[in-house]
Amino acid sequence: MKKVLNIAKVVLIALAALLLLVLLCGSLFGGCAVKSYVNNHGEELLGRKMSVDGVGVNLFTGRVSVKGLTVFEDDATTTFAGFDTLDVGVSLLRLVGRTVYVRHVALSGLEVEVLQNGSHFNFTSIIDHFQQDSTQTEEVEDTVPSGWVVSLHDMKIQRGRVRYADLQRQCVWGMNDLNLVVPDFTIGGEGCTDAGLALAFADGGQLGVRAALDPADNHFNLAVDLEGFALDQVRPYLVNVAHVDRLKGSVGIAATATGSLDSLANVDLKVKAHIDNVELRDRELGDVLSLRHVGLDAEQIVPGKNIYNINSVSLEGVRVKYELFSDSSNTFSRLLAYDQMAPAPDDSAYAAVEADTSAVAATQSPLRLRVGKLSTKDVNFVFADHTLPDPFEFAVTNIMLSAENLTSAGNNNARLLASLPNGGKAIVDWQGNISDWKLNQRLLLNIKNLHLTELSPYLVAYFGMPFTDGVFSFTSLNTIKQSQLKGDNKIDIFKPTLGDKRPDVKPQLHLPIRAALYILKDKDQKVILPVPVSGNIDSPKFNYMKLVWKTLGNLIVKVVTSPITSSDSLTLDKDGNVFIAVDADEHDFTSQQFYQIDKVAELAKIDEAVTLNFTLVSSPEPKKREAENHERRNKILRHHLAELGVAEKQIVINTAVTDSDHPDEGYIVKITSE
Repeated sequence: MKKVLNIAKVVLIALAALLLLVLLCGSLFGGCAVKSYVNNHGEELLGRKMSVDGVGVNLFTGRVSVKGLTVFEDDATTTFAGFDTLDVGVSLLRLVGRTVYVRHVALSGLEVEVLQNGSHFNFTSIIDHFQQDSTQTEEVEDTVPSGWVVSLHDMKIQRGRVRYADLQRQCVWGMNDLNLVVPDFTIGGEGCTDAGLALAFADGGQLGVRAALDPADNHFNLAVDLEGFALDQVRPYLVNVAHVDRLKGSVGIAATATGSLDSLANVDLKVKAHIDNVELRDRELGDVLSLRHVGLDAEQIVPGKNIYNINSVSLEGVRVKYELFSDSSNTFSRLLAYDQMAPAPDDSAYAAVEADTSAVAATQSPLRLRVGKLSTKDVNFVFADHTLPDPFEFAVTNIMLSAENLTSAGNNNARLLASLPNGGKAIVDWQGNISDWKLNQRLLLNIKNLHLTELSPYLVAYFGMPFTDGVFSFTSLNTIKQSQLKGDNKIDIFKPTLGDKRPDVKPQLHLPIRAALYILKDKDQKVILPVPVSGNIDSPKFNYMKLVWKTLGNLIVKVVTSPITSSDSLTLDKDGNVFIAVDADEHDFTSQQFYQIDKVAELAKIDEAVTLNFTLVSSPEPKKREAENHERRNKILRHHLAELGVAEKQIVINTAVTDSDHPDEGYIVKITSE
């Protein structure tokens, strides 16, 4: 920064010296002589060839006027910059006090062509020209301070035009109707600096800037007013870091900043901003994001003190599509993928930034956040999962989020409403603390009238079969107290119906879903399932969805493996397993025993994930004849189950064992799942 300021100081002093030279030469030799000198010695003055149409000089009033000035490129033929007229007034008497005092500067018809090719600009040679002088000046200043003051007043640029082109990115910016007003600007003295800028962008939008600086304490005031700035103008700068095919929309910002140059982190910001009619399109994925309006009204933002006092945040007319792909990428990771032709990011630079961020975070003040009103309207989110055997796309529409007086200290409330496919609804109510979120949270989720066929791709992926009918409702109340989670989930399903097992899909889980639904459905075709979860959220192994699936899976297995106790025909042992008593002297089953076997076999016939484990037990060691009866009876049992339609892999018949807990001979039937 010091080097830049030194160069700027040298440039201004050189321009002031040039004005004095023009005044002196113009008074002694006339304006024609000055014109001739500039045309013939421009490279000595500026490092570039220059031409001027006319020069007017008045030594007594200290006034200089220049008409038709042109500065050429390094090739001495192409125009770099120029203007129609320049009128400057200088106070000659103040030179005695070592002050270059410019009363006014009026420049009209400015035309500048800025070209960038990588890190090289078409004005680089001019900076190099003055940089050589700045080095010499620094050496002199180290021993003999100059003591000179450059004071500029009432500076105006009117009807200017600047064209900027990035040749590598093929990006062109045009700034038309450029108007700059600088009431006061001082270098080397104690006077305050005051400046204003107004311009219109060629592709749409206007910018106004007003700035004031007091060099005594480096206190500054800055006001920025940007309206209608077209986002398409920044798209060329995103092509190396994002696959942006189209970017539409406009931005408006009205912001003020006050603070000190000595402590920029503590700058006090007041911002009103809006973004309208945005369209973001990926080269391959198509439309990713569109929004009608985003608004922000921030009363006070002080990053260094962690203060964010926001009056309102609003979001309207949003459509976002988020997709998951089989290569573990998603919509935004693909959008933000680096172009292979672009230079790789400098990891050391990122590491330095992360180190600085960590250092700041370690000493950062506690968060002080207030949001007076947070609202969304007509927000739509589409989720698509391409990692499943069948494509899955789920739209959540008309998302409305409302919250008032959110604060980082104390409890807060927020509500979210959304529409689901085929008339479904989702309602979320939240109460909790923001700063210390592990201390106290309460989240209530209600999902109503969700058709199970919408979720079939996930059922196929996990269990190998789809839903063909059914309506799903879900209530989940989750609370966190001192990092301890307690979740009470209730699943309510009406008329759940499963389709045939898919031979082309290898299921990820082997749970007896079909059998569980058969057991759980009441006479009205309803299924009610409680799924409680709990855990410590600070645990590195904590994963809420894994807890839900584990709890649900255990519940399903428990339901299926626990026989239908309401049936009088089934007898249970002390462990809750079915026990079918037999006569050791018989090698076949009675009609009652066959009925009991048929009753148990119903679950296996319904769901191929169910396994029937028959273990023949007796108190004394079986005699030879009894052992022969066991073997023949087991063959009859296996044959009978096969006739009922139970698959061979679902039948396990164990050899007779001695069990003192079962004084009667018979079969212990355990129902298990794969």
